[in-house]
Amino acid sequence: MKVEPLMVEAWGLEIGSRGELSVGGCSTVTLAKIYGTPLHVVNENGLTDTAQRFQRAFKNCYPGRFTVHYAFKCNSVPGVARILMKSGLKAEVMSEFELKLALHIGFRGEEIIINGPYKPEILHRLCLENHVRFIIIDSISELKALQAVCESIDREAHVLLRLNPDFIPRKMNKGTATGSRKGCAFGLDTKGGEVEWVLERLPDFDRIRFDGFQFHVGTGIRYPRDYYRVLKQLKPVVDRTRKMGHDIRIFDVGGGFASITTREMTTWEMLLYQGWERLPSGISSRDRFSFRDFAEAVTDGLYYLFSADDLPELILEPGRCIASPNQLLLLTVIGTKERSGIRKWLLTDGGIGTVATPTYYEYHEVYVCNDMYRPLTEKVTIIGPVCFAGDTIYRNKRMPPVNPGEVIAIMDSGAYFTSWESSFGFPRPAIAAVKNGEHRLLRRRESFSDMVARDVTEQ
Repeated sequence: MKVEPLMVEAWGLEIGSRGELSVGGCSTVTLAKIYGTPLHVVNENGLTDTAQRFQRAFKNCYPGRFTVHYAFKCNSVPGVARILMKSGLKAEVMSEFELKLALHIGFRGEEIIINGPYKPEILHRLCLENHVRFIIIDSISELKALQAVCESIDREAHVLLRLNPDFIPRKMNKGTATGSRKGCAFGLDTKGGEVEWVLERLPDFDRIRFDGFQFHVGTGIRYPRDYYRVLKQLKPVVDRTRKMGHDIRIFDVGGGFASITTREMTTWEMLLYQGWERLPSGISSRDRFSFRDFAEAVTDGLYYLFSADDLPELILEPGRCIASPNQLLLLTVIGTKERSGIRKWLLTDGGIGTVATPTYYEYHEVYVCNDMYRPLTEKVTIIGPVCFAGDTIYRNKRMPPVNPGEVIAIMDSGAYFTSWESSFGFPRPAIAAVKNGEHRLLRRRESFSDMVARDVTEQ
């Protein structure tokens, strides 16, 4: 199997003389034997290094103050979040669970911002009681609700207004274009008067302290200049805000920064794949961009909106670009099935019904851990253990011959794999971290007792 050098470096992989795949100094085949499969493996050094490289890129490009808040929704495994906290990242959360988890891990309230369209009264109260730094307002109705909560407990709230700029990044799958005015409900409408309505009435919301703006225009953005383009498009909003007498101290450009080692399928590729089983191509060393490219684009955009002596504090909310390449999913091939002239199947112990949902709409590399040098000679359909026909990891994936009992690795499982895993007839997997030839358990495999612990049975 040919592995691009760029990918090997980004994933922190090592390939032994006999072709056995290792990460973090640990054999993936050995890890599968010790912990069982399915198994997520976190590259701890890689995770730390990626987080630090992201921060360095913006420190070297942006002359103003900036803070980086890791998006918990991407991967909320406590062991992963703790590693990123030690790497200097703060927290961005979207729910009561994620807020409590961030506090439990050790983040202080002032290191947390909260986003998302659904914030019931109990969540607003928790934010205020724990002194969360910013509540990102998604709608006019939320602003009114937050004012009422502030009055009821005699607190003030510092807020950022989420903008919907009606901007779709290039080659973005329409299902994840979160800055689309037509396709996504998130944020205040920059073209329909909602932003002006809020800014004009801010004095009436006497418990609300406006600090700036936030936007998030999609996930897996592969063209860094799109951040410059959307910031440039927001100049009328910035100009009107200043004319109305409001200072913009904070500008939060959200997340969405792509991983260099995997990608979402475009809308057209999704149609071809789901309709005609044409699996798109993956990533090559020709498809290069860096954290610095993103940092330069964002910096140029803020210079377009603000003067050099009036730059706001920049907030960033990366998730997948940091977590995705530093985790992989190990599965065991239980058996094969072939129907002449139709197709060959590889049956594994994990599929999209349980542990690999993102493979439905993203391209991920898949390798045979036992022998990375084995040539690609056939197209196979990789399926999971659940008894429904849609439990398919990939159809028509070019692979080498794989024997029952061997282990395959789905790369880039750090973003949204654990977030969307399910107990669909099977326990959720263990998660292990590797570092310098050592391995440790971050999350044990779910037991039967875990799976029925919430059920109330009649006595």
